[in-house]
Amino acid sequence: MSKASRKVLLGFVDEHIESESCSDNAYTINKIGGLSDTLTPNCLPKCPLCNRQTPLLIQIYAPVINSIYHRTLYIHACVSPGCWNKSESWICLRRQWVAVNDYDDKQQSTTFIEWCDDADDWGDEPVTEENGNITVKNQAIEICDSASAELENSDADDNVVAESIEIPNTNCLQLLDSRKEIPSDHYNMNIYFEPYYISVAYEESSDTVKEHANNLLHNYQNNQMILEEKNEGYEKSVPAHGDKFFETFASIIRKNPGQILRYCRTGGKPLFLYEESEPSKCTNCQGILLFELQILPSLITYLNLICGDDHLGSGHLEFGTALIYTCENNCWNEGDTYKYEHVIVQEEKLF
Repeated sequence: MSKASRKVLLGFVDEHIESESCSDNAYTINKIGGLSDTLTPNCLPKCPLCNRQTPLLIQIYAPVINSIYHRTLYIHACVSPGCWNKSESWICLRRQWVAVNDYDDKQQSTTFIEWCDDADDWGDEPVTEENGNITVKNQAIEICDSASAELENSDADDNVVAESIEIPNTNCLQLLDSRKEIPSDHYNMNIYFEPYYISVAYEESSDTVKEHANNLLHNYQNNQMILEEKNEGYEKSVPAHGDKFFETFASIIRKNPGQILRYCRTGGKPLFLYEESEPSKCTNCQGILLFELQILPSLITYLNLICGDDHLGSGHLEFGTALIYTCENNCWNEGDTYKYEHVIVQEEKLF
C-alpha cells in the first residue's frame, strides 16, 4: 500500500448546482443533495423505520484500484424527526457500471485519490453572509448612546422613574428545537436537498510536524512519570467533559474548518463521538468490511429541503456523525443493480 493511498481526503461544500445534468456521466459528480441519477424521483429508497422516502444526502464517485467498474456511493437519510440519529434510517447504496471497451487502462486502475487530483475547481471561496446579530447590536449601541446623552442634558427632575419590566412569554427551549415535520402528503412529491458540488483536498500531514509532536509527547510522558513518582495520588488529566473520544474528534476536525466529510478507504480510521463496536462482515457476501467514508455534522448547515415546488428550508435532519463501511471485495454479480452497505450513525451527546 502506497503512502499516498493512506491520505485522508476532505470534502468541502462548493458552488450551488443551478441545474442538474442528465448526462451519461452524471454518476461521476460528487455532490450534496439533488436527485439521484439512477433512481426515479418517485422510487427513492424507503426508510426501514417509517417506510417514507429518504432523499439523497450525498453522492460520491469512488472507483477503486484495478477494477473494471465505475463505482458510486449514494447515501440517503430519513428526514422524519422520529428517525433522526438512528443508523437504521440511513441507507447507503453502492452501484457499479462496467467500463466501456475503450476505457483507458490508466483510468481502469484509478484510485479514489484521483477524486482529489481531478476535481473541478468551481471557483471562488464561499461568500459569508452578513450576520444579522451584529447589525442589531450596532443599532442597540446607537440607541443607548442617544438615550444616555438625553438623560445627562435633561432639565427634568433628578429622580428617574423606571417602568415595570414585562416578563416575556417566549419558550426558549422551543426556539432551540429546530425539528420540523413534513406533511404526510409531501412524501409523495419529489423530495430532495438543495444541491451543491463537493470539492476536495488532502488532509495535510507534515513528517516534520509529526516528529516534533512525537518529541513533545515523549517529553510529556517522561514528565508524567516524574510527577507520578512524587505524587501517588496523581491522576492523568482528561477533557473537562470527561470523554476522550469526543475530544479527539473535535481536535482533529478543528484543524480543517468547513470540512463536511472525510474519506480514506485504504487504512483509514473513523472518528467516533463515543466508543462503539465496528461492523466486520459484509451482509451481501460475508466478506470483510472496510471503513470508507465519514459524514460530519457541519453538513447540516447546508441541508435545505425542497418538496415539489415548495422550498421548506433547513431543520429537517440532525445527526452527530455517520460512518460508512463497504465491502473490501466490492462484491458484485452480473445483473445486480445495487448493494446495500453498512451505516453507523452516532448522536451528539451532551456531557
